[in-house]
Amino acid sequence: MVTAVGSSTAAASASSGSDNSSAIAALQKQLVAAQKDLTEAAKDTSEAGQEKTKLLTAQIQAIQAQIAQLQAAAAQKAALAQSGQSGGGAAAAQATEQAQSRSQYSTVGSVIDTQA
Repeated sequence: MVTAVGSSTAAASASSGSDNSSAIAALQKQLVAAQKDLTEAAKDTSEAGQEKTKLLTAQIQAIQAQIAQLQAAAAQKAALAQSGQSGGGAAAAQATEQAQSRSQYSTVGSVIDTQA
């Protein structure tokens, strides 16, 4: 089953400025479901199965990107809060840069290679 990438819960949580952890948790649940669907779709060797596999792979990548963005935003928010307490803008900039570089390379779960 293919679900919408941006859940309304995640979007509402992120747009309201509330804690990103609930939005991340919702996206992680979507990610697990999409990975299970991908495992099943990979077993189908028909053209429709291959197309579904491609769509699910793209969906997983989009969810992973959303999670990374939310994590980077949370890290940036924490860094700004910390810099506000300590008065160090350089520390906040460094923490933000580190969070962004981690988010570019972090992945949650794995993508199944169906081209065996």
